[in-house]
Amino acid sequence: MDIPQIADGIEKGVNTFMEVAPFLVRALDGLADIHPFIAGMGEPVPRMRILIGDLLVAVTAFKAVYTLELTRRTNDQRVIAIYAEYVACDSLR
Repeated sequence: MDIPQIADGIEKGVNTFMEVAPFLVRALDGLADIHPFIAGMGEPVPRMRILIGDLLVAVTAFKAVYTLELTRRTNDQRVIAIYAEYVACDSLR
């Protein structure tokens, strides 16, 4: 495999993941609603505190990364739209 093929494979994988991620985020939010430890509100037994804390951090980190990627994609679309409008206006001169 050469570099462009690897890059295409990674891009397809990320795009596929981003299609599924909204369902996962909703599932994690729903789980946090019914499970107080994931929402960070419960007091687990001492030996479970580390595991629950790690889970809370992982869920929060996942949602943050997903939100950042979604925002980046939205901004990319806006930049393309603005550039296309600029090119269209410039061609009318």
